[in-house]
Amino acid sequence: MPRKQDYLVGLDLGSGATRCVVALEEDSRLRFISHGVVPTAGGWDKGVISDQDVVLESLEKAIEDAEKNGGMMVEAAVVGVGGPHLRSNVSHAALNLNSWENQIERRHVDEVIKRASQAPLSEDRVVLQAVPLEFAVDQQPGKRNPLGMNGRRLDAHVQVVSALAQAHDNIQAVVNRAGVVVEETVSEGFAAAYAVLEEQERDIGVAVCDLGAGSIELVVYLDNDLRLTTGIPIAGEHFVSDVASVLRTPREAAQRLIEQYGCVLPEQTPPNVTIETPDFQGGSQQRPRRLLNQILEARAEEVFELIGDEIKRAGFANRLVGGAVLTGSLACMAGLCDLAEKSLGVEARVGLPPRIEDLPDELDHPGWATALGLVLYAQRLRLHKKRRRESVAEWLKALFEG
Repeated sequence: MPRKQDYLVGLDLGSGATRCVVALEEDSRLRFISHGVVPTAGGWDKGVISDQDVVLESLEKAIEDAEKNGGMMVEAAVVGVGGPHLRSNVSHAALNLNSWENQIERRHVDEVIKRASQAPLSEDRVVLQAVPLEFAVDQQPGKRNPLGMNGRRLDAHVQVVSALAQAHDNIQAVVNRAGVVVEETVSEGFAAAYAVLEEQERDIGVAVCDLGAGSIELVVYLDNDLRLTTGIPIAGEHFVSDVASVLRTPREAAQRLIEQYGCVLPEQTPPNVTIETPDFQGGSQQRPRRLLNQILEARAEEVFELIGDEIKRAGFANRLVGGAVLTGSLACMAGLCDLAEKSLGVEARVGLPPRIEDLPDELDHPGWATALGLVLYAQRLRLHKKRRRESVAEWLKALFEG
């Protein structure tokens, strides 16, 4: 049996479902081990935890299922953080090398990125990611990788992704209460993009829309750089609420109707087709299926209008040659890609998670993109820590030898 520390675990806590994925790294490749998923029965409000005890119950069950299926213990995990409170901004920092140094090493790069990520934020926010955009050596810009270059000053421009501190701390606290150490917290949109994008798409410009139950995370890449991360406070729960309200049916029934008959293109539904909608008295009524889809269309149009506004506000309108990639639990709704293309004026596709070794077919779904992206990030995090240890060891060796 592999050692406990070899496991890579991603935890995706959401208002629709709680997901746990466990994988193992073998010769730089990932192999799927197990997973657990539990529908979330409340405890969230607009993408933020409102009741830790309710969320904890779902989390413990998802972890328990993953452990049982994999015959192992989940001790640490990379955890996703989402919600409308996410945002990003570009920060700058500089580092002057010591008088006896003239070559830029990995520890210098790490230090200047750290300084940039510590740029003043409001007290109610916490940094999730600090992603380098560009470096300058001795004030000569345009350096993608300054390692090994000669110079006395290193500048960095870094995309800093931050979250509301209270929302972040509540997620970390509930994971700790489940007996799991949080290795790192990661923006859910960033994790989803990490899972579903090709390198070429990141280069030519692409928007990733992670369509969850409680919120939507929007991530934009251009020139292989992370250019935007933000949250939108409308998502799957609003579709369910709209259907429940207009059709006067319980929320659980509204969710089933969306899953069975939902389409955001009502003109594709014949006007004489009806569906059975349960009522609150235990009976049911026959309603036009087109009415259901008109409700969904109205909400979907609002969602893509908000997404388009964020893209324009950030200055990326007409620059996304790679189009839009829809992922998350809502992404498979019929007609959504067509409506996205019409609303955003770009091509759109559904983003599926990568097919790692032994991945079961049931996880080949956009709803699992974030959880699998968190596992991929855990692999990247382990590699980064290894390189950092090697860099420090080399520096200490040179110091003592010198």
